[in-house]
Amino acid sequence: MLAGFVVSVVMLAGPRGARAAEIRTVARTLGEGYMVRVPGPEGQLLSRRRLVQYVNLGVYDLLAPRDRGELRRAHEDGQLRLVTSMRVRHDFGTYQTGADGRAAALVNQIDGRQIDVMFAYLEAENLRGMIDLRAGRQFEMSGLDWYAFDGAWFRVRTPVHLGLEVFGGFQVDGAALFGFPTFEQDGTAGTPADNKRSPMVGAAASVVGLRWFDARLAYRRTFSPLGVNQSVVNDDGSVGLPSAVDQEIVSLSAAARAADGRLSPYVALRYNLGTGRLDDTSAGLQLAFTPKHMLRFMYLRTRPVFDLDSIFNVFNLQAFEDARLVYQVQLGDRWTLAARGQFRFFRDTVTAQLGTAPERKLTVGAGGGATAGFRVRRFSARFDGYGLGGEGGLRVGGNLDTRTMVAWDRVAIDGRVFALRYRDEVTAARQGYSVALQAGVNVQLWRGIHLAVLGEEMFTSFYSQAFRVFGALTADWTLRTGR
Repeated sequence: MLAGFVVSVVMLAGPRGARAAEIRTVARTLGEGYMVRVPGPEGQLLSRRRLVQYVNLGVYDLLAPRDRGELRRAHEDGQLRLVTSMRVRHDFGTYQTGADGRAAALVNQIDGRQIDVMFAYLEAENLRGMIDLRAGRQFEMSGLDWYAFDGAWFRVRTPVHLGLEVFGGFQVDGAALFGFPTFEQDGTAGTPADNKRSPMVGAAASVVGLRWFDARLAYRRTFSPLGVNQSVVNDDGSVGLPSAVDQEIVSLSAAARAADGRLSPYVALRYNLGTGRLDDTSAGLQLAFTPKHMLRFMYLRTRPVFDLDSIFNVFNLQAFEDARLVYQVQLGDRWTLAARGQFRFFRDTVTAQLGTAPERKLTVGAGGGATAGFRVRRFSARFDGYGLGGEGGLRVGGNLDTRTMVAWDRVAIDGRVFALRYRDEVTAARQGYSVALQAGVNVQLWRGIHLAVLGEEMFTSFYSQAFRVFGALTADWTLRTGR
């Protein structure tokens, strides 16, 4: 009903050329059921019976072709499109009603929202051969910086392969009726600041139009002025939230393709101007020195990022570092093999800032793994085994995944076996094992309509058994109207 109303408005209000628009709708219904054990000696079990409905609507090619002989408008002539996504969800189990006290507040914060507008924006591409823009609810990924806002984004592409961007609006509020929590800033949950309205402005410069190189440098500032938060009630009973800066971020990303695509380096980082530190860094290199042999190196350094109003910023949180080296070889058309080494680095900076010498400035956790993949016409299998020890604890495990296509490739039968042994070196209670058996089927009921059902039985150190069922019904169809 909602999709039909939006389509009708676009078709009636849009230009005459919009009669040739393409309409695409994706409806996905997800359901799952399982039990959760409440911490404590009673061992109470709470049920989760979750139902989630996604409805995506896209209206494309709103501008008609300039040439009467064209079926679609040429890219250099520019185009308009409307893209939306909405999520409706509810838990019919006792998980929410069975929680009380601080647990109830946490559960309601996570699952209390029922309707989420994931994104909804009007997008213009290549207008006058140089202008791109979006207006509405949108999300942006700039290197390692992810954010969502209600507003507008505007970019001008210059002849020298340089794009200049400006954007602004209001940060998406996860506590609002039509908000969603994925991009909610951490650290202010349960406080008056969690309900504030936060404008956001930013600018960026990017490399566009080059096949061998891509880069973007962006600045973003999110703040909470008193003028838009005068009705917020503080903990002491006063009205009006003082003005503050929530986040101030500079992000950089760059990637290149050299030697006919055989050499691909990349780097991304996010610098927090509010705390004066580099929060996230990622770098890597992929080398395909033959058509069948590939080498990949990856490095990641990250630490938690909070709202600048949050008290968590006063704690010295240690960054997590991870480095991996992967070698992959293609053995014919059926087999793919890979081996990897992994290292985790933990640096003791807390005792150094307190004026005492740490026992060890650097401790390391190390491990590795191996992967084997097999694929033929209607069957594929993948095995992965890994082990990681040293600083941070022990993790050893593996999994086997298979897929078999039958009934003229309309039915996919999936199977999976997963096993894990873990031990935390700090907390003795955090050790044990888990073994899971999964079986599922994905059926194409009709062209564009799929039904998937997955069941899992898991055995752990704390559960004699834990059965879970997951189901998904997806309908994907496209309609092109006009001549």
